[in-house]
Amino acid sequence: MVFCSILNAQSITVQPSTSAYVFSNGVSVPSDYPHISISVKNNPDSGFIFINNWGGMPYIAILDTNGEPVFYRKMPSNARDFKLQSNGNLSYRLADPYYRFYEMDSSYVVLREITAKNGFGTDEHDLQILPNDNVLLIPLEWKTVNMSTLVAGGRTDASVIGNHVQEIDPTGNVVFEWKSWDHLNIVDAVNENLTAQTIDFVHMNAIAVDNDSNILISSRHLSEITKINRKTGKIMWRLGGKHNQFTFINDPFNGPSYQHDIRALPNGNYTIMDNGNFHAPQVSRAVEYKLDTAAKTATLVWQYRHSPDRYTSWMGNVQRLPNGNTLINWADGSLPKLTEVTPAGVIVLELGFVNYCHSYRVFKFPWKGKAKAPELTLEVGTNNVTMIFNTFDQMPNHTYLLYIDTISHPVRLVDSTTMTAVDVNGLRNGERYYFRVTSRDSSGKESSFSNEENAIAKFFSPGENLVVNGDFANGLDEWKMNITSPGVGLPFITADGELFVQIGSAGTQAWHVQMTQEGIPVMNGMPYRFEFDAYATISRTIDPKVAMIAAPNTNYSKTGSMLLTTAKQHFSYDFTMQDATDKNARIVFNCGLFDADVFIDNVALKQIVPVSVSDYPTSVSGISSLQQNYPNPFNPETKILFTLAVSGYVTLTLHDVLGRTVATLINQFLYAGTQHITISQSRYGLTSGIYFYTLTSGSFSSTKRMVLLQ
Repeated sequence: MVFCSILNAQSITVQPSTSAYVFSNGVSVPSDYPHISISVKNNPDSGFIFINNWGGMPYIAILDTNGEPVFYRKMPSNARDFKLQSNGNLSYRLADPYYRFYEMDSSYVVLREITAKNGFGTDEHDLQILPNDNVLLIPLEWKTVNMSTLVAGGRTDASVIGNHVQEIDPTGNVVFEWKSWDHLNIVDAVNENLTAQTIDFVHMNAIAVDNDSNILISSRHLSEITKINRKTGKIMWRLGGKHNQFTFINDPFNGPSYQHDIRALPNGNYTIMDNGNFHAPQVSRAVEYKLDTAAKTATLVWQYRHSPDRYTSWMGNVQRLPNGNTLINWADGSLPKLTEVTPAGVIVLELGFVNYCHSYRVFKFPWKGKAKAPELTLEVGTNNVTMIFNTFDQMPNHTYLLYIDTISHPVRLVDSTTMTAVDVNGLRNGERYYFRVTSRDSSGKESSFSNEENAIAKFFSPGENLVVNGDFANGLDEWKMNITSPGVGLPFITADGELFVQIGSAGTQAWHVQMTQEGIPVMNGMPYRFEFDAYATISRTIDPKVAMIAAPNTNYSKTGSMLLTTAKQHFSYDFTMQDATDKNARIVFNCGLFDADVFIDNVALKQIVPVSVSDYPTSVSGISSLQQNYPNPFNPETKILFTLAVSGYVTLTLHDVLGRTVATLINQFLYAGTQHITISQSRYGLTSGIYFYTLTSGSFSSTKRMVLLQ
């Protein structure tokens, strides 16, 4: 089903995507989506998994117990604490430069932004939305304290961070406020350097409502759980730390150390993620205590300590599930993100990210949601644009209507499809296009338009400049100025056609003054040349690079600081892309730290190609071929070998028996010769069955059959 439309005397065609990953539930994801690997699955509790990633492009996602997303959203910065709240809505928190929480409904529409009141900052660790829509959160307040009066060697001008508690009603009024300055002592911090310039003596990382409606807080740097009377603000009891009021029973560690995530259970007990920073040995565990507040005893009635021991020095959470199992998030990138255990400690579900990522908290909740309109993402490939769109209603019976034009708010219907990812071909190279999608359900009702996205068709052959407007002939088109430091003038183009970055106050980091261009495709294994001209009003350094657009901001070009003088110089650096293919990398010029103005021109990034065909490696046989995978059948992985007669662009795709694309294994330029790739069942979430893999390179195409037995 391909429908042709005339746009500015050109034919646009649409076909099922050969590059986007589509899960078995019909949800398609972008190339930078953080995939999940499941190592154990044996009758876990029901519910959907709420997760976020720190590492790579940040996402929030809701997964089924197969690890397949039923909802996801790309975030503009690292998100945390994505969860279902007691009022039935969702919430998450965004980091720099947003510093706030967001609440959204079951159609994934953001309802409100939530911040602390009374001039305080908004701490990142926890938010509780109550059934009446009031919120509990942790405000931040910095004070200058003369620590020399409290500890030997203390600074007279130390910056001390206080953590408070606020309850705020839906109209923004503070109905309860509790301040750490009034109830906690700075010198009670455990293992914190009280002679430092900045002292985070509380580090409150969890807030909860107890069964009697009073408030529980976890203060990591005090190693203390504190219960607060919600009416009077008085401390009701203190568990752990220097002012511990309880005798620990049956606990070999005599209480938690640098803990996270205090939660009250319906039976009156409490669960905690005990990070164990100062246990001997260091070990992290999930614990459940029964407190007798009259006898002042804290009995360890249950714990999960993995064998061998696991240790996460930061973050993490524990959740008791409806069937009695316990979910543990180990948080750190080196450890699983979810371990679900029975009361007897048997693991029934364990999963983590395929690539190294942290996750602040992970939860399981019952969930059913549906977007009011499809959510759309674009990816610009080497010869087409991929549209990825989903309604996230777990009912893949929609027809999607695709609207594309060269003007904003397109109403020109180009095609319709039942797929959730398509490749758009026939676009004019260098022209900007606008895209929208609607969905039509089985009753024929059409949704409202999706978010509108636009992209320039950047179709490049090896040797062409991947940077658009690198000579600034079109002014600042395609370039962004990111300024964290005040006093920096807006960049402009000089009479000589150079970019002029006027710096009045350069900040304290190189990235505080930053010029970027996004949407740069760089392919794994390919050689590139990054070059530009630059000089400054006085000698200074800048930090240019080709980099990942999100944390951890991997420097693909491996370039460092470069010295500029008052004379224009040409800089040229060759590198091979050693990381995974990134279709949305960026060119970065970090110009902070020094107040001297900077001039930049003729920016280029090109894939290096040999000067003649004879410089390419050649195959031994001169004949392209695709071999049968081995082993076959396989579990958990298999290897595919193939030979290319000539160098060129290669695609290797995996399909199911219905012809649906399961995965794009290769989509890049490869040199002639024998190549191989290993396919992992867990990497692509494959289930038992028959698959077909197709290799295409130029006029050569071949398909083989493989079988996975689990």
